[in-house]
Amino acid sequence: MPTDSLSTYRFPALLTTSDSNIIEDFFAPALRASIRYDRGVGFFSAGWLRITAEGMTAFAQNSGRARWVTSPILSEADWDALSLGEAARTDRVLHTALAVALDNLARELQANTLSALAWLVADGILDFKLALPRNKLERGDFHDKFGIFTDAEGHQVSFNGSYNDSIQGTRNYESIKVFCSWDAAFAPLVQADAERFERLWRNQDPNVQVFDLPTAARERIIRLRTQERPYAEPDWKKLQQLKESCLPYRLTVAQARPTVSPNITLRDYQEQAIAAWLAHQGRGFLEMATGTGKTITALAASARLFEQQQRLAVVVAVPYQHLVDQWATEAQAFGYRPLLAYQSKSRWINELNHQIIDFNGGHRDFISVIVTHATFIAADFQNSLARLNGPALLIADEAHHLGAEQGRHSYPENIAFRLALSATPDRWFDDEGTALLRAYFGETVFALPLEAAIGLSLTEYYYYPYLVALTDEEMEAYQELSLKIARVASRKDEEGQQLLKRLLIKRADVLNQAENKLPVLSELVDAVSDMRHTLFYCAPGQIDEVVQLLGWHKGLLIHKFTAEESTEERQRLLTGFANGEWQALVAMKCLDEGVDVPDTRTAYFLASSSNPREFIQRRGRILRKAPGKEFSVIHDLIVAPPTAWTATQDSAEFESERSVVRRELQRFKEFAGPARNKHQALDVIWDIATRYGLRDF
Repeated sequence: MPTDSLSTYRFPALLTTSDSNIIEDFFAPALRASIRYDRGVGFFSAGWLRITAEGMTAFAQNSGRARWVTSPILSEADWDALSLGEAARTDRVLHTALAVALDNLARELQANTLSALAWLVADGILDFKLALPRNKLERGDFHDKFGIFTDAEGHQVSFNGSYNDSIQGTRNYESIKVFCSWDAAFAPLVQADAERFERLWRNQDPNVQVFDLPTAARERIIRLRTQERPYAEPDWKKLQQLKESCLPYRLTVAQARPTVSPNITLRDYQEQAIAAWLAHQGRGFLEMATGTGKTITALAASARLFEQQQRLAVVVAVPYQHLVDQWATEAQAFGYRPLLAYQSKSRWINELNHQIIDFNGGHRDFISVIVTHATFIAADFQNSLARLNGPALLIADEAHHLGAEQGRHSYPENIAFRLALSATPDRWFDDEGTALLRAYFGETVFALPLEAAIGLSLTEYYYYPYLVALTDEEMEAYQELSLKIARVASRKDEEGQQLLKRLLIKRADVLNQAENKLPVLSELVDAVSDMRHTLFYCAPGQIDEVVQLLGWHKGLLIHKFTAEESTEERQRLLTGFANGEWQALVAMKCLDEGVDVPDTRTAYFLASSSNPREFIQRRGRILRKAPGKEFSVIHDLIVAPPTAWTATQDSAEFESERSVVRRELQRFKEFAGPARNKHQALDVIWDIATRYGLRDF
């Protein structure tokens, strides 16, 4: 993802080739900060890519996608490169021959510009369509020159002027005016440019006909330029015949088809999972531990389903925006060219409806969209899905989220094939949500628990529990809350259930923020001579204290990793964590799902979550394999009743104490079982488990 956003730059309102370097002052920084570049321009030359090599390389590394609408007046060499790249989109051998590593892209753009252009087209980084005026503009040229940059935060910069995308454009006296979406005075102009480009791209302007590259070749509208000027006159007679043809014009798209490339080797258990899902008529849960390759398995399953059905629409729903981008990157290796649907619907709604119309009409055999759960359950997206006809597959990543109250009415019945992914599909304290999820997706058809994944895709680990005593005041607060919980637990009305939920959260907070955890943590940290690649999991109200302890008092290089940091800042933190810039990250829930931190060697658990989904996800993050990583280490601070208490076994105080221990032992059992030092861990907890009659935990 980009390290900067467009809004961090102060672009001049006007740039001219006389007093500015348009490439260095505008295009290079805008490309570096963007994930989308839309350009309508009368003249394009591959030479422009050479002079913007640095910016284009950064743009490609951002997983950027650029779309050009330009005139059909091209040099023969440029047209050959574009045609080669377009052909490579469906020819894997050709694509492999063109492949360029991103770290070599800048050099290739400088030394082998046409080859790099073909590769960028083949890989979907650049997409071209050719525009030809018609109706009242007939016999004219597509001569406009405007563009729109978009960053990961949704900021946009549009520009207009006389500048063409060519080396000659930097030699002529040319100018552009720049408008920023975060400037309220110019936001309507930016939006107007973005909407104008979308109309052109979708061939919706009545006076401009837009052709994709294969169609342009078939219709022979290309006017190859042998000299810089004059341009060859088009064959107006042929164009008139095309216009008057009884066959309506239909925009076609280079067909993307899902496939399992020979370069992708599936593990045996992944093949078993796919076979089990297909054997259950393409429905069910894959209950696979974090780190076992659920994404790859699901994408391979979609490719196998496409082989059976010969046409398929795939919807991938994921919980967070950063997972949309992760899935998109993985999907491209399987032949996907997915539409990404999140943030403003203006960025995807028209394209989604357009693709569905094409699919329903038989003009496309395969379409795909990757969408956040929030957008998936929204009315606009649901209305579009309702129009989908034909074989369709819904892949739900971390599917347990869709069992929440707001998502239960968003299960599209017209999608016949359903694949749910989750290491922990059952919802905590939500039997209704779990039942609805399983009624729609089906039961678990393949399971690979963490114990089985250790050694295959996860590292082995050591588990060290530490008993932390509640203070007398904390124990009394816990007991008081337990009595209140007991009084409302039998209530079935909504108000009673909401009160019960609040009381349970307050009681959990007593354990999560136990006062004695910090002194114990301080001693544990002091015993470590070289701390690196370490995570600290905290409760929300505890994180500042932990940061103060570790950073100010212990002098460690640490940083918070919370919802307060931007997406770009989080990526910088993860990069710094991986290369050793940060010794440790202190997190709450932001590392629970979908964030890869395989370099983690050690973790300290201060937040005593008894929700299986939370602590299983957290453990999975820590156990991912990484080069040079032989095993992982987990330190777990387990809360216990005050040692000074002497409650008898038939007292209310004893039952409250027992409740504390039982709650903590649920996580202990899950963590200790697969650990290398299982029996050493049991020694720590055995006495207290015996005292409270919980030895069979």
